[in-house]
Amino acid sequence: MLFSCFTTALALGLSTFVAHVKCDPELTWISENSTLPKVVIFNAKGTILSASNYSRLDNINYGSGPPLSVEHIIGNVSEALKMAQIAIINFPVVGGSAGVNSSLYLNISQHANRLLCAEDSDIAGGVMFHGTNTLEETAFGVDVTLNCSKPFVATGSMRPDTYVSPDGRSNFFQAVAAAISPAARNRGGLIAFNDRITSIFYSTKTNANTPDTFKALEQGNVGVFLGGQPFFYNTPSFPSHRPYFNISDVTTELPSVVILYGHQGFDAALMYAAVSNGAKGIVHMGSGAASLSPSARAAAVELFAKGIPVVTVPRSVTGTGMPTPQPGPVFYASYVGAPQARIMLQLALSTGQTLDEIRDLFEAPLRKAIYATVPNNQWYYASS
Repeated sequence: MLFSCFTTALALGLSTFVAHVKCDPELTWISENSTLPKVVIFNAKGTILSASNYSRLDNINYGSGPPLSVEHIIGNVSEALKMAQIAIINFPVVGGSAGVNSSLYLNISQHANRLLCAEDSDIAGGVMFHGTNTLEETAFGVDVTLNCSKPFVATGSMRPDTYVSPDGRSNFFQAVAAAISPAARNRGGLIAFNDRITSIFYSTKTNANTPDTFKALEQGNVGVFLGGQPFFYNTPSFPSHRPYFNISDVTTELPSVVILYGHQGFDAALMYAAVSNGAKGIVHMGSGAASLSPSARAAAVELFAKGIPVVTVPRSVTGTGMPTPQPGPVFYASYVGAPQARIMLQLALSTGQTLDEIRDLFEAPLRKAIYATVPNNQWYYASS
């Protein structure tokens, strides 16, 4: 829902700024200065817009409190309007981020591509508010479908806005600061959280309770916030094997892909059951370096013959599976987690990739790095 300039200003308590709020046919800009960079907030709600009915110490049952608006956060962090003009697009989310599906990131991505990536766009970047339960999934889906170099920065909070020391207000300010920073361009999507900047492509939620939760454990932080401003450790670059999927022709619900957790005594019948229930692909979380049990591997081989891809990732938080140099029926994902591999597989299937193309999508970066310079793979396999 878009607000008129006048009602947005009043909602913020910014009646003195009404004359400075600039409107255009698509977006309403909350602004003190029409020369400042423009940032669009893609609002998918979350704890950052939550409040508790109980006390300032409640960070457990706060979902029962009244929902807040992005305008409320802006009104309490007025410094953000000293550095940017802000417009808001609200997306319907029912039941929290645990209840959303791929339609949310496809919707956000389509808006972001249209608003940020158009040749005549004067918008500096985008910020996404999202519940932290599945923030990494929605953010990843947008990241690999966004077709321009402008910053797309995801954020949220682990504490409600009514908490004695809420983290959401700081995260909001820092996300806007990153979105308008020229140094944030050409890096892929970013997460701004708890004074740190990480790559969406590599990030995961590592703690269910504390603010210091989003991390890229193996790859490290991209940067840090100092005095509220981003400082990047390296010159801009994209994750080395980050793909791009063109979703302009995707008009239907994405194919079903399930995640199955491998363990001692794993019942491979679950793989067949998933396919019988409509799954077009399976992501398997394997022990060690994404290993499959003998029965799971046999099922994967049989499903491959029927055109159903099985992608395997490690159960561990860091590390990767190790593909063989010769193409095989099981696909090993290169340094992405199970939720991210699922999204990649869904998008690959929805954009018509063949099994060989899907294998290369997941395996080619590692296979090239490991085997390309070793004659006949003699360090790892008998010479062919």
